[in-house]
Amino acid sequence: MEEQKKTLLYYLTDRRSKWSYLLYLVLISPLFWYVYYKQSPIEKGNYTIAYARKMYWPIISYKRIEYDYTVKGKNYEATNIYALDPEIKIPARYLVQFSLEDTSFSTIYPNIPVPDSIKEAPPEGWKELPKWAKIK
Repeated sequence: MEEQKKTLLYYLTDRRSKWSYLLYLVLISPLFWYVYYKQSPIEKGNYTIAYARKMYWPIISYKRIEYDYTVKGKNYEATNIYALDPEIKIPARYLVQFSLEDTSFSTIYPNIPVPDSIKEAPPEGWKELPKWAKIK
C-alpha cells in the first residue's frame, strides 16, 4: 500500500505525462459534475415570489441579480446570472422557481414580473406556472 501511495504521489507531483493529466481529470471530475448538477435548470419545482433587491455586474462575468424568497416560512437569499438584454427594475417582485429537493436552489425569471394584485404566494408555492405568468 505504501508503494502505491508513493507511485501515485510521484505521478501527481513530479512526473508530467499524459497519465498525470488524466489522473487530475479523474480527481476533479466529481467537482465538475456537482457544479453542473447544481447549476443546471430546475426540472421539477414550484413557483413563488422573489424580491429582487440588487443587481450588479462583476468585471469578468454576466450581470447578477440578488433576491430573496420564502418557502414554508423559511427565507432564502440567492444570486442568479442575468444575461438578457432588457433592463429590469430593482427593487421589484419577480417569479422564481425553486427545487423541491433543495429549496435553497432556485432560478429567477426577471422577465416575469409579479402583478401588484398578487399579494403573496402560497406557503409551498404554486405547483404550476400561474396563469398570469404564462408567456404569450
